Amino acid sequence: MKEYLQKLLKALAEKNQAMQQALTKSAADGTTPDEETEGQIKALEAEIEQIEKNIARVKKQIAAAEAAAKTATPVDGQSEEGAKKSAEGDPDPGKKTKVEIVPLAKGVGFAQYARAKILSQLAAKEGNYKSALDVAKERGFGDEVQDLVTKATLGTTTDSGFAASLVTENRLVGEFVEMLRAATVFDQLTGFRNVPFNSKIPSQLTGGQAQWVGEGAPKPLTNPTYGEVEIKEHKLAAITVYTQELMRRSDPAVDVLVRDDLIEASKTLIDNTFLDDAAATAVRPAGLLNGITATANTGTTAENYEADLLALVNSFVTANLSLDGAYFIMSETRAARISLLRDALGRSYFEGMALRGTRTLMGIPVITSQTVGNKIILVKTSEILLAQDGGVDVSYSDQATLVDGGTTHHLWQENKFAVRVEKFITWAKRRPIAAAFLDYTP
Repeated sequence: MKEYLQKLLKALAEKNQAMQQALTKSAADGTTPDEETEGQIKALEAEIEQIEKNIARVKKQIAAAEAAAKTATPVDGQSEEGAKKSAEGDPDPGKKTKVEIVPLAKGVGFAQYARAKILSQLAAKEGNYKSALDVAKERGFGDEVQDLVTKATLGTTTDSGFAASLVTENRLVGEFVEMLRAATVFDQLTGFRNVPFNSKIPSQLTGGQAQWVGEGAPKPLTNPTYGEVEIKEHKLAAITVYTQELMRRSDPAVDVLVRDDLIEASKTLIDNTFLDDAAATAVRPAGLLNGITATANTGTTAENYEADLLALVNSFVTANLSLDGAYFIMSETRAARISLLRDALGRSYFEGMALRGTRTLMGIPVITSQTVGNKIILVKTSEILLAQDGGVDVSYSDQATLVDGGTTHHLWQENKFAVRVEKFITWAKRRPIAAAFLDYTP
């Protein structure tokens, strides 16, 4: 429209210039226009009037169009979403909606996977068959959780998505196992000797000792002694009980609750077993303190603690064990008490023992857990053989009777559901002196 206006304005200028030329000729002669010139002038006047009318019309249309553009709703028909936005009066229907995907907290994906399997079974018992995948979609669980539920590995090796769900499964299960490890004393320790299940590992029980000999004298036998440590296969299982109503809720807090419960149940069993003094059986490995006599303690003053800790260290030195890779394990409360001890000048008696965060005691790293109770344990992890797999198995049931101490859960009668987590793990000391401990039990 604006281009047409420019053409009209140009034509108007040309007609006005022709009018000026006709009038200039008559003015130069000092006469009125002759009949021919008069006819030309009248024709130019008519054309100028018509052009001016058209210019006015065009300017009015341009002004109306500009006013409408300020209030009009844009229309987008390139997509179904754009057309819908246009119909709803969206001022920018062509703009793509940006969806921000917030990643799940670690371990929640695995908990959602467990819930989808549980809810699928609950629906089936009510005569409403739903696959675990259907449940995951209804609950709005992410694509990775849905892939883990289906474990769809069908396809060809040339398919770009072939076995992709196995990668997803390993990641989500791996996140859960990583959180489990971070929560246990056992997995905060590093330096274990990894070995396979059901194997026998040679170990040196006592070292040989060389001697100086004179010329022609018989050479003594060094006589080191050897033995074997058998690594069996043990499995831990933790069971948590929930109401069916809780499992059906869509609140994301339920996913976090399931995750934390499964971790807590597994963590407690691992730490209690690892730090106790029970002997190995067919169903569990021996505790770290099995076969070890407690080093006598002298009290709980700063000087007492120092003497007691030196006695623990000396037990390692006597057994020819270095302190490289060694750890002190104690309760959080005892670590706090030790950190508060002061010398005569008001300085911290044990440098490195902070109230929170990373701690060292006499230069040895400190790991804390209330599971330790009243003990302080010195352990050398390189003297411990460890066998474990990298995953966990999840099972569930609503048709069992469970006894938890003095509490009995009748799952079917009480509309409850039990979730069981199993993990294959075992360990054994390579030498009896893999650990020493103080016991401050009153």
